[in-house]
Amino acid sequence: MSHREVREKVVEQVMPEESEGDSAQEMFSQVQEFVEEEFGKEAGLMGSTAKGTFMRGDKDLDIFVFFDESMEEEQLEEEGLEIGEAVFERFDGEYEVEYAEHPYTKGDIEDYEVEVVPAYRVDSGEDIKSSVDRTPFHKQWVNENLSEEEKEEVVLLKAFLRGQELYGSTLRVEGFAGYLCELLIAEYGSFEELLKAAVDWKEEEVIDPEGRHDKLPNYLKEKFSEDSLVVIDPVDEERNVASVLSTENYARFVFSAWAYLQEPGEEFFFPEEVEADREGLETAAETRGDFVTVEFETPDMIDDMLYPQMRRLLSRLELLLEDNEFRLFQSGFYIGEERTRILFELFSDELPGMRKHLGPKMFHNQEHVENFTDKYGEVWVEDTRLATVVERDHKTAENLLEGFLAGGLQEKGVPKNLVPVVEGAEIKGLEFDDEDWRKFLRDEFHLEVGQ
Repeated sequence: MSHREVREKVVEQVMPEESEGDSAQEMFSQVQEFVEEEFGKEAGLMGSTAKGTFMRGDKDLDIFVFFDESMEEEQLEEEGLEIGEAVFERFDGEYEVEYAEHPYTKGDIEDYEVEVVPAYRVDSGEDIKSSVDRTPFHKQWVNENLSEEEKEEVVLLKAFLRGQELYGSTLRVEGFAGYLCELLIAEYGSFEELLKAAVDWKEEEVIDPEGRHDKLPNYLKEKFSEDSLVVIDPVDEERNVASVLSTENYARFVFSAWAYLQEPGEEFFFPEEVEADREGLETAAETRGDFVTVEFETPDMIDDMLYPQMRRLLSRLELLLEDNEFRLFQSGFYIGEERTRILFELFSDELPGMRKHLGPKMFHNQEHVENFTDKYGEVWVEDTRLATVVERDHKTAENLLEGFLAGGLQEKGVPKNLVPVVEGAEIKGLEFDDEDWRKFLRDEFHLEVGQ
């Protein structure tokens, strides 16, 4: 199937009906009128709905309430929450308070997911007082620089990224934000041309839609040094719109672009949902390494706090295993509704009872050499250092992890918000007891690869 044929079939399924935009605008207008009449504040519709780049079925309404830039931040937050709560009460919606740079209200009104966000009304993107203040200028830039045809290409790109599980700028996904999609289409003109360009992207690619930097100045190079993809914000020339995108997801996108160009297909946009076969996974596991699972109660935290801290915990435990000479094949974590699991696949979960222990260099000083030989007796010279064999403290990975997680976790580098649930976590082997967990083993842990 050609790209054109795939494109036509996908566009039919992902472009919103005209009535969807009309209904969203009507819902916003009601909220806007209420905010202006009750509080005397200007409200504006932001996000993909306001830019005409939303996918069919999206029900997101990002409503900004604007305050004078002279207002104190504390007062803005207080009045912003008051207005947000009043909106949800007026329209019989359910809501909760979320926290970003400013607290804001988020919930459901009818069948829409609504956010009521307080922001400062500023004259330009250079005058922002908080990150959300850029949003109106993002909306303006997109509407001025993208044609209706290009907006359709944005929707196509979003559908592709969603199918590849790369769409979203939350710290859970670490993928492509909607605004990033819009900038990429503005740069390359179409979804297909973007993919053709992407397969030749460098490991550290820089895209500058406004051409403000012939090359990045040194201070920006340093600022963006850990970012694989740098897309300069047209509204703020010192901001990377792709900063949340992880290095792995950057590479996954390039690979997906290459694979799609090799053989275009609808499955890239709408992957088939296949049940994870328990028997097949169990058979596959028998041909692999040894598995060790750390299991504990899922913490009661928002995703943008939980996922970064879980990544830190995973890295800490990986380092623990490697420092104690356990060789890792792969590792990862799964967060379920009730239970969270960290899984390690090791070349072996048991080591010999004795290990090599290196001492001082022979060219260091005689006192250290004497102390080492007095303590260990049987020693030899290896390269330039003394060496001996000592009994291993932890012969199994399970024993090592149990000892580490027994207490004093914060001092050991475990994020403090995870300490209450991680301390004394259960250490076990590999189980296949839950469908979502089995999908994790298949899709994220690649357990069936090679079968």
